[in-house]
Amino acid sequence: MPARTNDFQKLVKIINRSLAPVGAKITESAMLYDAESKTDREIDILIESKILNCNIKIGVECTASNRPLDIKYIESVKEKHRKVGINQTIIVSKNGFTKSAKEYSIKNHIKLLTFNSAKSENWSKNFERLKSLSMYARNYFLRSLSVIMPKETDIHFTFNESTFVIQSDTWISLQDFVRQSFMSSSVNKTAAKELQENEARGSEPWIEIGFDLQKKFEFKDQDGRLAKPDVMVVVMCYISNYRNLAPRQVEYDSNEIVVGGFFDEHNHEFAHVAIKESEKQLIATVEFSENLFPSQRGKAQ
Repeated sequence: MPARTNDFQKLVKIINRSLAPVGAKITESAMLYDAESKTDREIDILIESKILNCNIKIGVECTASNRPLDIKYIESVKEKHRKVGINQTIIVSKNGFTKSAKEYSIKNHIKLLTFNSAKSENWSKNFERLKSLSMYARNYFLRSLSVIMPKETDIHFTFNESTFVIQSDTWISLQDFVRQSFMSSSVNKTAAKELQENEARGSEPWIEIGFDLQKKFEFKDQDGRLAKPDVMVVVMCYISNYRNLAPRQVEYDSNEIVVGGFFDEHNHEFAHVAIKESEKQLIATVEFSENLFPSQRGKAQ
């Protein structure tokens, strides 16, 4: 059975991943075999870990019900988990539980968690900077490439897609060299404002970056002739997909964390992030759909 596209379930999954023990395996919409009914049963989130050399299965069920969950729901989850060998049951509700459900869960060692967003209007100092959290996916495509050669370069040297560059005693393709150089430039950080302004000005944004090679890299053409360029100029066109993550500070399992994300059912796109503080550092866990990255519209020349 394919994983369900349940926004609340996905968000809870990413939160649990950020809080789970190191090495734990987390599976969304896991299917476990029920020997009594001889069928597979779905667990919203399955956390598998090893504690004291024992394999532990923790089953997490999520519901965004508009009403507090009652005892009947808790009983049904307990029975389903018993049949598939779950060691610890956790039930996450967006809107709480009834009194009888809480009492039943205590007696049966079932952990109940509420997804409380009441803290979203009272941000802690640690998370204050995350109030305007967003993300983007950007794809770059080579538009043009040129080099400036020193005067002593062989006039017959041919600079084209068949050129190779020596790096760490290994010849790599020119395309790989350009890609590595471009990524090492950290243009997404150093020119973030310029990149967005380019997009606002037109439908085919591009950015140009010059690399001072200082004759440190040896190029070889298809006939084996060698050259050491002074400068390489790369022009990349690109397309982006920006999304507001609508962050909020919440309390989950006695932990204060920031969560955010979006779920676009029409385009089958989603992204979720959970950020926690650990030893005065902010640690983020992110999950997103592959199609969040924009695809090339037309081939760049």
